[in-house]
Amino acid sequence: MDNYQEIINLIKIHRRTYLLHGKKFLVKTIYQEHTGQQLDFSSITSFREKLQRRKLCKHPLLPLCSDKNAVRSYVEQKIGAEYLIPQYFCKPHITLDDLASLPNSFVIKTTSGSGANIIVNDKSKEDLNDICRKMNSYVKIKYGYLWGEFYYNRIHNQIIAEQLLSKDPVDDYKIHCFRDNNGKLRQVVEVLWGPKSSRHKKMYDTNWHPLPYYFSLPPEPRNIPKPKSLNQLLSLAAKLSEDFNYVRVDFYLIKNHIYFGELTFIPTAGFGKFDPPKYDQIWGDWIGDDRC
Repeated sequence: MDNYQEIINLIKIHRRTYLLHGKKFLVKTIYQEHTGQQLDFSSITSFREKLQRRKLCKHPLLPLCSDKNAVRSYVEQKIGAEYLIPQYFCKPHITLDDLASLPNSFVIKTTSGSGANIIVNDKSKEDLNDICRKMNSYVKIKYGYLWGEFYYNRIHNQIIAEQLLSKDPVDDYKIHCFRDNNGKLRQVVEVLWGPKSSRHKKMYDTNWHPLPYYFSLPPEPRNIPKPKSLNQLLSLAAKLSEDFNYVRVDFYLIKNHIYFGELTFIPTAGFGKFDPPKYDQIWGDWIGDDRC
């Protein structure tokens, strides 16, 4: 998290706005700043608008399933523990002794932060004091004020260390799952691959046909081969999404093994753009209004 101080400053500003004017005002203000559009909560129809409404939602599973530690029990119950990344510890504060107990390579992150993670490929080459300092700072951040995703403030933020699955870039399958008021499921697969500095992205339907639009980031012209486990990925995502009208279910595919990544309820904080723009409304129509 290279822009740590900028995030802290922005959280302070947004928290003051929240204390003075309330949740709705803050969400509307942030939305207009990022999209240039005014938000009317009495007339919510598009995908991005419905994600803003979700920020005010009190769905009891949102904080649990956004907590990178607590969600593990939810995943185990829904699809089984074999899809979980092995974890070394989960603590509110870490010390040098904690890092000394870890293998030479690992991933360390907070249970509620986005981007608050450090990938360690070779512990002997790292400044362990700096890692402790950073992680013990990250864990204090109230991320709910950053973009108005208030359910993050209900997470008991802790520090997780888990197995580094691969030192090479891994394929990341993000499956958007939509349910309408009748419970009809629709799925869109977003796949990312390649090194972090030049990550490629493509969107597909459930038959692996490239989609004629993109969300958030322009697509890679080339195609990535259809994974042999596509049907399994879609089935697992359907099970993990059944309690919500929309959620993005993330998986990693490494040497034909599927690992659960996370459940994302408001991708890009609800500010990502569609091209063509009409798909913002199409995705919104796929989301039912009977629950958030």
